[in-house]
Amino acid sequence: MATLKTKTGRVTELDALRGVAALGVLFYHYFIHYDTLYGQVTPLDWPFEVGRYGVHLFFMISGFVIFMTLERTQHAFDFVVSRISRLFPAYWVAMLITLVFVHFGGLPGQEVSTPDVFINLTMLSDFFNAQHVDGSYWTLQVELFFYIQMFFWFVVGGLAHIRLIIGCWLLLAAVYGIEARFGVQLSYTLREILIVRYIPFFAAGILLYRTYDSRDRAWQTLLLLCACVLSTWLVWSWREALAIALFSVIFLAVIFRKARFLSWQPFLFLGTVSYTLYLLHQNIGFIIISKLESAGLSPGLSIFLALGIVLILASLLTLIIEKPAMRGIRRVYASWRTKLKNRPSGASV
Repeated sequence: MATLKTKTGRVTELDALRGVAALGVLFYHYFIHYDTLYGQVTPLDWPFEVGRYGVHLFFMISGFVIFMTLERTQHAFDFVVSRISRLFPAYWVAMLITLVFVHFGGLPGQEVSTPDVFINLTMLSDFFNAQHVDGSYWTLQVELFFYIQMFFWFVVGGLAHIRLIIGCWLLLAAVYGIEARFGVQLSYTLREILIVRYIPFFAAGILLYRTYDSRDRAWQTLLLLCACVLSTWLVWSWREALAIALFSVIFLAVIFRKARFLSWQPFLFLGTVSYTLYLLHQNIGFIIISKLESAGLSPGLSIFLALGIVLILASLLTLIIEKPAMRGIRRVYASWRTKLKNRPSGASV
């Protein structure tokens, strides 16, 4: 995971935001989405609908961190190894754990065929029209296509012109949104590869990083952020537009160290396990809630017990798989790079 630092130290609040976003998505799924899919014994009227926007906060954080990472990257393959080591080992193990839970615990509608399981390994399930092992995995394809786009711009030297690229992104999103309102649809393949519907969130994150890095003038950032809000409204609705505006304000508070409350230790812990928590929470949590409610527990208690169990699983996955695998892969890669660098000129590869 990329580390965000100021001149004096780490901005821990940004890591904590990941945890808050993950928790928001989890609460939305447990309190709202579970009831929609399966129905709770006693319906809960808890205001966690806003948790769905945690995904958009994730996208903004990715825009911030990935742009920062690429600006500090010297060799293209460094970025590839960084992303692979960060994402795939924990994802593959989380997939296996989820499959085991669904197989033995039973979750109607979530059984996945063997071919679809193998497609899931790529994180491109939607693109290949395969069912997700876990419904929350749809965001991983969006993230992956964003990484690919950013990698392309890095390779061709486009990051020096990122404001122009963002302007083109937002124009494309706005055109897509306007056309969709008139029933005209962009090619599905092109829409997914260019992540047209979500690019304003990533763009906002990039702009906020450049603000943090004192790269752009305030009026330039404000103008493009307003364009992010407008294009989001055209693609989605005023709710998503309001979300991107509010998240931008929160980011600015973090950047200027006005959100120190996010340094609260529980938030930092959630930030540490946010990726594995996201990977494990939905189907496994649904199974636990269903079993506990069937045993006579109240929906509220079932949800909080499910949260506790999933947090334990996420912590173990982070500790045993995610962190060691990431360090191991990067260590092997660094060793290979060192040997390659020290190889005598003219030696065979």
